[in-house]
Amino acid sequence: MTQVKRVSKVLFYISLCFFMLVIMTFCAFNLNLFDSFTDVKFDKDKLTYTSSSVLITDNNGKKVNENVKKNINFEDIPNHTINAFISIEDKDFYNHHGINYKRIVKAGLKNIKNLKFSEGASTITQQLIKNTHLTSEKTIKRKFNEIVLAKNVEKQLDKNQIMTAYLNAIYFGNGTFGINEASQRYFSKDACNLNLQESATLAGIIKSPKLYSPITNKDNCLKRRNLVLKEMKDDNKISEEEYNLAKDSPLELNLNKNFLGYNDYYNAVIDEACHILKLNEKDLVIKKYKINTYLDPKLQNLAIEQINNLQEYTKCPCDGAILSIDNSNGGIKAYFGKSDYNLLNINLQPGSTIKPIIAYAPAIEYGLISPCTPILDEKISINNYTPHNYKNKYHGYISCKTALANSYNVPSVKVLDYVGVQKAKSFAKKLNLELDENDNGLSIALGGLTKGVKLIDLTNCYCAFANNGRLCKAKFIKSIEDSSGNIIYKNIDIPKQVMKDSTAYLITDMLRESVKNGTCKKLNLSNLTIAGKTGTVGNSSNHLNTDAWSISYTKSQTLCVYIKNAKKDVNNSANNYLPSDITGSNAPSCIAQEIYKNSDLKNEKFDRPNSVLEVELNDIEYTKKHKILKANAKTPDRYKRKELFAISNLPKENSNMFEELPILTINCKKTNDKIEICFDAEKYLEYEIYCCSDDNTRLLKAIKNTQGKFVTYDNQIKSGNFYEYYVIEKYNGKTIKSNTVKFYIS
Repeated sequence: MTQVKRVSKVLFYISLCFFMLVIMTFCAFNLNLFDSFTDVKFDKDKLTYTSSSVLITDNNGKKVNENVKKNINFEDIPNHTINAFISIEDKDFYNHHGINYKRIVKAGLKNIKNLKFSEGASTITQQLIKNTHLTSEKTIKRKFNEIVLAKNVEKQLDKNQIMTAYLNAIYFGNGTFGINEASQRYFSKDACNLNLQESATLAGIIKSPKLYSPITNKDNCLKRRNLVLKEMKDDNKISEEEYNLAKDSPLELNLNKNFLGYNDYYNAVIDEACHILKLNEKDLVIKKYKINTYLDPKLQNLAIEQINNLQEYTKCPCDGAILSIDNSNGGIKAYFGKSDYNLLNINLQPGSTIKPIIAYAPAIEYGLISPCTPILDEKISINNYTPHNYKNKYHGYISCKTALANSYNVPSVKVLDYVGVQKAKSFAKKLNLELDENDNGLSIALGGLTKGVKLIDLTNCYCAFANNGRLCKAKFIKSIEDSSGNIIYKNIDIPKQVMKDSTAYLITDMLRESVKNGTCKKLNLSNLTIAGKTGTVGNSSNHLNTDAWSISYTKSQTLCVYIKNAKKDVNNSANNYLPSDITGSNAPSCIAQEIYKNSDLKNEKFDRPNSVLEVELNDIEYTKKHKILKANAKTPDRYKRKELFAISNLPKENSNMFEELPILTINCKKTNDKIEICFDAEKYLEYEIYCCSDDNTRLLKAIKNTQGKFVTYDNQIKSGNFYEYYVIEKYNGKTIKSNTVKFYIS
């Protein structure tokens, strides 16, 4: 920064701070004059409001939440709790009259020194007004209103009343307002029972509830708690001994799992509303907004019930989440999570659930494969990358459909290699699944990602498969109304075509096979048409699992069930694992099965678009030679197989089988006192094996309906004779003779 610019900036900050001080001084000594100019009037009732939640309605417009706060009385608040807030927030609380001018000057000088507004100077009285009457916008007008109203509060309430109202109104993050709620939320106790460390923790949170969250930012929270304790010691509120004992204690939480806003639908709705309106949760409460959602109460209750009973499936403490999305509009019908972390907001490793998105769908989209494309499942190494199948089992030639349905690893890697990593990532990005710039290896085919993906983003990709390639971004909120009933936001997201409808349908057909005969067999229900994919994330060094997924969909909705070890931290660094028998195909799929069984879904079949055709192939060429050739007019029905293709990627070659007989080669050898005749037989042909000798021509054997290697013997040979062997091949009135093999028996 040049000297001139620095001087200019210093002068600007000095002028602004001086201007603010002048305004505050005028407000202090001319309260009645300025009171008439403020557009917000002091309302004593707002200081003791009992609702701490925004009004939310379900998909049918019915109210779904009612969170009535339990406020605390002054005489029930521990002295160390009050002292903690005073020491860190407003040391002169009992001496000033709402505005602390000395503190304003001090903060202003510090801001000038740092050349930014890093220090505030709000008293507890000002904070009370800000949290009950005003929004969080940073404007001079809001500050002016805050000062005027703070002076009003000081005239009408005594200090103890102000402190009580303040502690009952302040926001503590994670959907909690008031110290009683915060105490229940973080420590599962009423505020009257808070100890010194807990009080200091809560006092430290309020400066920045996200930055100092004891759930997601424990290190920051601990440092802030210890700062509060130091301020209390310096203010002679606690002794040196109490300080040392408290600061050396760990941050101990006892989270209330049943608390409203605990990583559930409500909390997610509030986060989305804050993002849409550029407000914080406190402002949503103050402004009395009404939020209309896509919530399906029955489905939500099923999700809550299943997650709360998670241990019945896993037999160990596990975290988990259930998410359901409406395929047609992206509306989130249900969400419930059980974890110390917000599972919606952290990155998770997807395991095999990413295979359809990153490998098979782009390969179909770009005409590189069809569901029936044969692929060799074998041990491979590509540029020193050596993927392995589960338990190192390989299956030879199989179809891509079979490979995906059974989640074999090697075929997924091969398919991604056909597409190319960058092209595959570009395809995934169209589905709003953006991978890290460092995800440039073939391991992404198996879910090996640098940072992972968000649960909603991953699940939302499957909505596009169900919805003929059209995608809406998943969201909780349908509309938002202000306190007068005016709609200030309405979701008008129009589905966007992110892939060909043929690609979406063919992937769905492949994932239907996963439900019928693959890893999703637990979802093969007679009353519903379901497609699905499982995923399991494990540690390659010890073969133990960390995450398990089941993502499935019907025509109308997509369902994700996710499980992880409860002790594993958010950065996946702790060495804790799921039981070895917990994979995507069991516990998560069992939970999904229960939800489907108890839901009101109708059995709707997936509509095949005109861009997908069923083609008859020659089954013999396919199964024996691994070739995709169309059956010709003379192919018998029993030798045809029907497969689905995108109209843009139809097989072009016809089989000439049955048009003319194939040339047959036989092999013969003398074994002891007999001649062995061997050849490869085709099931659709008839064969006659002959032997010609000096005496006559004999029919050794006639066979039909035989496939593969056929061996027969001539044990009527005699010494001193010449023998010739050949086979007549017959089909549909046509015959052809094989090669002839001659022997002389000495």
